[in-house]
Order: sequence, then structure tokens, then C-alpha cells
Amino acid sequence: MSSHQVIFKGGLGNQLFCLFHSYKIAITQKNKVYINLTNYELLNRRDRSFILDILYPQLFEEFELSSPILSRFLLIYSRIFEKIFFNNIPDRLPGDNSFKIKYFPNKFVHSGYFQQINNSELDMNSLKLIKSRLSPYIFGEKSNNLAIHIRRGDYLSKRHSLHGIIDQKYLFMASKNLLKKKDFSGITIFSDSPELIDLNYFKPLNKNVTIDVGGDPIDVFKRMANHNGLIASNSSFSLWAGILGEINNFSIPYYWMKNVKSSIIGLEDIPRYKCEF
Repeated sequence: MSSHQVIFKGGLGNQLFCLFHSYKIAITQKNKVYINLTNYELLNRRDRSFILDILYPQLFEEFELSSPILSRFLLIYSRIFEKIFFNNIPDRLPGDNSFKIKYFPNKFVHSGYFQQINNSELDMNSLKLIKSRLSPYIFGEKSNNLAIHIRRGDYLSKRHSLHGIIDQKYLFMASKNLLKKKDFSGITIFSDSPELIDLNYFKPLNKNVTIDVGGDPIDVFKRMANHNGLIASNSSFSLWAGILGEINNFSIPYYWMKNVKSSIIGLEDIPRYKCEF
């Protein structure tokens, strides 16, 4: 019997991609999948702590935590393997060096952000599974507002410049086009940098424009997912809010990073709005 471990990385959006990959393994291998969280022990960033188990309380009933000693060994082993043998894989997002390697007979470790969901039967079945598992913990009080996610935060730093900042004018136009087709009660702006947002910029679209109160990221995620519409940023946080919230009036940017089209992440059925970096 084979054994598989998935190394989890990144913020909540990336953790959901790793969970999606774990479901793919569970479906194909019919074996228990182990979760490796050692990467979070090495981080000092509070905005990158592991919080998926708060969003989905039954997580560790489905997946078992890897033992501490083995987890550390596999994290070091995978990092060495990645640095020596892997460059950016052509059909994935820059920096997402996802791979699977054997460390003992019939024992494998999976590493990466796994930021791709195609239309294969396996991916679609895994997407249905993650929706069915998490939906009861996400759905709450509905808002008839249109949510707009304006990502700034660490994207403003030079080391994250490859992500690209989506100018407000593209979010404005995407919202304007949707508001022509759908009737919303107002607009809710979600942003990790609310001090940089000028509400008056969006008021020509609707007089009722507010900024979300922020706070705990799980609560923010749930509020975003329960809006009647969502214009997402180039962020896996708002991407998964739209997917798991099953928002019908949902769109993502045409470009996901500088010179990288969002088509590389798959999810072909989600509409794209025009943007440039």
C-alpha cells in the first residue's frame, strides 16, 4: 500500500489548492493522505499561518498529520530536490514548482502550490468533493451586494512585483459591465490595504459603497463568499471565495500575473474581465 504526504504552503487560498490536490490523491490512490505543516514552523508572517482547519473543522478527521520528525525530513528533502532538479514548469504559474517524488518504496511526497484546476474528470470530481465538504461551513447570511476584491498588501513590495497590481479602472469597468446586467443593493470593497481605497472612485457605480470591516481572515473569506456577486483580484483568496461560495456573478482577471494569462490556472467556465499590468 502506498503512502502520500502533501506539503502545505502559503496563505488560505494556497492552502485550499493544497487541499484540492490532497483530494485528488485520495480519489486516485484510495489511501489515507498525510498533511505536512512543517513549512509554517519556519515562517514569522502572521498572514501566512495555517488556518484551513478553522475554516474546515473536520479536516483532520479526513487527513492525518504527518509525524514531526518525518515532516521535517521530507520538507528538507523536497526543498533540496526542488533547488537541484526543478525550474519553473512551463504549464504552471511562475514559482509553482509542483512535483511528486519517492522517498521510500511506495512512499511519496508532493510539494507545490498546485494552482491549476483543469476540466479533467479527476479535477472536476475533486472540485465537487471540496465544495461538498466545505460548503456547510461557509454558507451564512447572504448579501445582495457586489463584492470587489482589491489586492495590494505584499503585492506592493519589490519581491512580489511579478504578481502585478490590477489598476482600479479595470475593476471599475468589470463592475460597471456586471451592474448593467444584474441588480445589486450596493458594493462592498474587500482589501488588505483599505487605507489606499477611495470609495468616491466607485460611487458613480452605486451610491451604497462600503469597505468590509476586515478582521479575522476566515470571517472575511466567509463574508466575501456570501455575496451575490464578486469581481476577484489576481488572488487565490478571492478565487476560492467565488468557487466555494458558488457565486454565479463571478469573474476573475484575464491576466493572473505579469505576462501570464489566468487561463494557466484552468477553470475555463469562470468569466474573465479585461486588465493589463
